[in-house]
Amino acid sequence: MSTTPVIVFGEGSAAVFLIQKLVQKGEQIIWAAGSGARLLPVMPSVNSELALATLLDAQKGLTDEVYANPIEMGIFHRVFRNKAFKLPSWKRTSDVVAQKQAFAELVWDPEQAYLGVQEHRIAGVSPADIETRLRELLKNHPQITPVSAAPIVELEILEKGGKIQFANGFITEFKQFYFCDSLNELKAIPKLLTVLKHQMGNVKSSKMMSALQVVFTHREPLNQAIETGLVIPLNRDAGDAFDRDALGYFLEPLKSVWTVFLRPEEIEENHEIMKKLRKMKQALNRAFDGPDFLPAGTKEFTDTVQSEQVHFEEAFIAVEGSFKESKANRDFVLLTDAFGLTAALEQIAVQFELEAVGYGQAEALPHDQAAVAPSVSL
Repeated sequence: MSTTPVIVFGEGSAAVFLIQKLVQKGEQIIWAAGSGARLLPVMPSVNSELALATLLDAQKGLTDEVYANPIEMGIFHRVFRNKAFKLPSWKRTSDVVAQKQAFAELVWDPEQAYLGVQEHRIAGVSPADIETRLRELLKNHPQITPVSAAPIVELEILEKGGKIQFANGFITEFKQFYFCDSLNELKAIPKLLTVLKHQMGNVKSSKMMSALQVVFTHREPLNQAIETGLVIPLNRDAGDAFDRDALGYFLEPLKSVWTVFLRPEEIEENHEIMKKLRKMKQALNRAFDGPDFLPAGTKEFTDTVQSEQVHFEEAFIAVEGSFKESKANRDFVLLTDAFGLTAALEQIAVQFELEAVGYGQAEALPHDQAAVAPSVSL
């Protein structure tokens, strides 16, 4: 096997799952941090059997445990509506075409990348669980050379692969380049933008949505375990013609993660960004109200919070356009989180010829049974 390395540029979820497959292939990898843009997986499930195949492949590489029912299929999120967590309104019909139409009409564009008409998961294991363990495994891996805090200063595109120089003086030839960073970073690398432009489809950078994510560490768990993803509407701002939600779930009983998306015009002032954080907390306090959820001695959900980590990613998710495979130069690949985690995992599955995980390959619950099965609590 050639010792010429592969470049992976970026630190998001797409980069982590991609590198896991490259390591399996025995590749030498230069892992460049780029901007460092990343979010924890926004929801605890994915939206296709092909994306699930990548998750399952990564999970098998991490553990020898055998799950009695490793695959579940259904709707693994609940929407807070009329003072209760319920199945999404577009599930009121059993007609799949009508469900998809209602989903497209009712779910705000950036949230559609993380919610689905049909969702898939590994029982008891979230994408965030797998990604966190992968990061730890890859941190000091002998096949990986990390490059951090060093932008690209020179990029030469060769007949096969290319040559790259970083600001820290590191120079190397490479046989393949995977761009896994924020699409905004392409503006600083003109040659790379030119070679990847076709793969960006009709993505308009001016309409990219930003993400505000907060991770809460709780002093004590809520009174009931929550195993599904949750969609909690925020109060509308003046002039809004759509419902904006906080998407979130519990990584573990004492840790939860919540994400809200913002339009380009809403990030021009820090005041507007912090306003969304306050609205998120208000929505959580409304949703988790009363003794069914709150431990004794607490009046609001935020009273259970011991600490919080707030993270903001500008222009993180594309709401127009989609990835297009390049047939002109396969040595340069756009593989980012910009189209959502499901899309990134699907692309990895295609790159490495993983087969979609169907019911014939693993024991799974039938359509929507998983969503209401007694073993799957709120």
